[in-house]
Amino acid sequence: MLGALILAVFLASLDTTIISTALPTIAGEFNAFESFAWVGTSYIVTSTIATPLLGKLSDIYGRRLIFQTALGVFLVGSLLCGMAQSMGQLIGFRALQGLGGGAIQALAFSILGDILPPRERGRYIGYFTIAFAGAAVMGPLVGGFIIEHWSWPWIFYINVPACIVVAAICHRALRLPFPRRKAKLDVLGAALMSAGIGSLMIGLEVGHEGWTRGSTLAWFAVAIVSIVAFVFQERRASEPMIPLRLFANPVVRTCAFLGMCAGVVAFGAGQFLPLYFQDSLFVSPTESGLRLLPMMIGVTMTTFGVGRLIAHTGAYKRWPVIGTWLSVLGLLGVAQIDGTTPYLWLVVPMIFMGMGSGSVFTSTSIATQNAVEFRDLGVATATVMFFRSLGGSFGLAVFGTVLNSTVRSEIPARIGVEPDAAADLIRSPAEIQALPTLERQAVIDTVALGVSRIYWICAAVMVIGAILALVLPERPLRTRAGLSDAMESASAG
Repeated sequence: MLGALILAVFLASLDTTIISTALPTIAGEFNAFESFAWVGTSYIVTSTIATPLLGKLSDIYGRRLIFQTALGVFLVGSLLCGMAQSMGQLIGFRALQGLGGGAIQALAFSILGDILPPRERGRYIGYFTIAFAGAAVMGPLVGGFIIEHWSWPWIFYINVPACIVVAAICHRALRLPFPRRKAKLDVLGAALMSAGIGSLMIGLEVGHEGWTRGSTLAWFAVAIVSIVAFVFQERRASEPMIPLRLFANPVVRTCAFLGMCAGVVAFGAGQFLPLYFQDSLFVSPTESGLRLLPMMIGVTMTTFGVGRLIAHTGAYKRWPVIGTWLSVLGLLGVAQIDGTTPYLWLVVPMIFMGMGSGSVFTSTSIATQNAVEFRDLGVATATVMFFRSLGGSFGLAVFGTVLNSTVRSEIPARIGVEPDAAADLIRSPAEIQALPTLERQAVIDTVALGVSRIYWICAAVMVIGAILALVLPERPLRTRAGLSDAMESASAG
């Protein structure tokens, strides 16, 4: 059964990373550079929304049914992405795909919490890390290889046979005893949460057109009203999507916001280094994937190593403290880039970035599951992952706006074109390289400057994460699995 879960996590994780090296080419083919970030944002926004929703459903109806449903949604979304005929269609189909992908990862960790005690969980999270790390390492490489030798739709089509294999294994192996309970799903809460997050992301994304424009302010207004209404709904709902009582628990509260900071870096900033490598340094998609290896090595070392150390010592607090400060140092190093930065300058900073994300994700997952009762295991795990994904959503939306604003201001200042025409110069890497010398250099320097600004922002966010790590409470890790306690309670009742 663990093998099936690891395969599923690998599949969902691969689709997050495989797109990164392909995006410059896809944006160039559709002539839609200003929509560059939305291909990633749409996936993460819907996976963010799906995480608490399907986490709650799994608490009510059992993990197996909801997990299989998520696999089906992911498969259909992958097929549609491959058939997209425009950037708008691709963004929409990526949103559908994200509903399944986000749920797969959240539910896999919830199932792990069902069958293993927190003290032992760190050891097995290391095996899940192999799936994450394998996807992180292979994704950019596979994406670059497909772009160079086939066509970008195959980035999504390769999910189909893999999804079928995973579904077949899970159907046979994923058979958990589950104490079902009657409950009413908070449909209104789900709708308000979706409206709030979606409106906020759109408002952040279109901010480069002007923060005081009527359309931008309208999106923010809808977001504020929806989020306030969502909080009121959660206070009165019998089965809230995100039980507010969870935030009375200092461990859950701190892990949620710490994970949010790490999500900004891991999911947000990670999308933009391949753009810099391809559009400023003109390396191939495959090579840009290879250049991300130091970051993935950092993730692999810390997540696998930290999981085992937590299992051995029973202590988790020191690891996010160390990891966040390593991440700050790495982000500050990457923020120094320009159009001529040697690659070797970035190797150590990228390793530090990966080590920071890996240590935070591992330790916060274990700490959260250890701090809640079994009845809240699924929704608590999903809530922390929700905030992690929310950080990535915020990051992608804000960073896309930062990059677009830089392009619209810097290129006109350098070569005298109109702001609306600036983005038209940034197409595929080959087309940029073919531009006249003055225009080509303007694009090279502008993309590098935009990515540099993104990493300065990330460093500031991770300083906040480091402060949160310092105040994270440490509690002894339990030695019994949540499902064992729940089944004993049910028998006693």
